Amino acid sequence: MKPVHILIAVLPPLLWAAGYSFGKGALVHFQPLFTTAMMYAIAGTTLFRPGSPILTPWRWLILISVLGCGLQSALIFSGVALVDTSLANLVVQAQVPFAIIAASLFGLEKLSPFRMIGVAVSILGIAVVLGSPGSGSSLSGLLLILSGTASWGLGQALIRRYSRDDTRQLIGVTSLMATPQLLIVSFAVERNHLHLLATGSAYEWFGVALLGFGSFVAAYLIWYWLLERNRMDQVAPFALLMPLLGMFIGVTFFDETLTSGFLMGSILVLFGLVITLIPTARPILGTSDSQSETPAT
Repeated sequence: MKPVHILIAVLPPLLWAAGYSFGKGALVHFQPLFTTAMMYAIAGTTLFRPGSPILTPWRWLILISVLGCGLQSALIFSGVALVDTSLANLVVQAQVPFAIIAASLFGLEKLSPFRMIGVAVSILGIAVVLGSPGSGSSLSGLLLILSGTASWGLGQALIRRYSRDDTRQLIGVTSLMATPQLLIVSFAVERNHLHLLATGSAYEWFGVALLGFGSFVAAYLIWYWLLERNRMDQVAPFALLMPLLGMFIGVTFFDETLTSGFLMGSILVLFGLVITLIPTARPILGTSDSQSETPAT
């Protein structure tokens, strides 16, 4: 990679970590589902190009928008609202083993013994984090995040097999499709939307903008721009900076404490991710590498 590309590659994990951390105020105030709907509305209107044809069959677009957008984000951000920022930034990394498992189930990749070890080590690390002191009160949040990353993994497998659109158009159209899905569920289970909109502070509206424009639109455009110019195995390891940056933000700005159990689990998760990201065999079937194993939002 060129030196300038290395510097640019730090920006997506920084934006993702900042979104999960500083966007928590928006998730708590506006409520997770409604905040996520606003985030997808921002992304969809920014990225979708009405003049370009949509090539992916609609039945697959609907399923991708549910599993890869609406459901996964609703679960993940509902969990993020309940746990510390350091914990959220770490556990969301379960997306990588879930994506690998889903890809193997769809026949997109062979799950090599080496990668199986990496997946097992990552899962072990998450189990250690779940069992560490202080995590009991946030267990429901962690389970929501894990469920969301599993949904995201299935969505990624569907994208790789059935998508026929370029990345920007695909994200744009599925974001617009996910927005009404989230709004319907939000109005069914969440309350006082107009009051919360009227009483949102500048910090909470900043969180919405950061999640929509920063963690989603800007981060993904930069990520895919890098993947168009570099190999996946060169770019993907930079995603490992996300939990590290999240831990730094949590300790520095939110006075969070990192227990020994959390640190041990973090080491195992990151070590397992390093193993899974080491290239072994080429995919059996799928689109370009830029549409696989990218961080969830």
